[in-house]
Amino acid sequence: MQTKNLDRVAALGSLVCIAHCLALPLLAVAAPFLAAAAEAEWVHWTFAILAVVASSAVMVRSPSARVFSFAAPAGLGMTLVVGALFGEHWGVDETVPTVIGGVLLAAAHIRRLAT
Repeated sequence: MQTKNLDRVAALGSLVCIAHCLALPLLAVAAPFLAAAAEAEWVHWTFAILAVVASSAVMVRSPSARVFSFAAPAGLGMTLVVGALFGEHWGVDETVPTVIGGVLLAAAHIRRLAT
């Protein structure tokens, strides 16, 4: 897979993560049967793993992704997304670090795609 495709997958995974964090809880209020989907741990882990694996693959496969302007926001984004998976154990709401991490990851990949 080309790194451009990996960038697309990583950006999409990050954006889906953000949408899940922001939209699904609101939809769960309107449609309570969606509440189970909003709280399912496997969904959180799947989105996080997708984003981290795709982002890591871009860094490994493309020397141009190993520059500070990509690696810093992507690395911080991955750290926040993974850290958010454990936020509940630390008494922290996982929404804020997930959204910030997802935005950082998506922005880093979209910036690479634009160049």
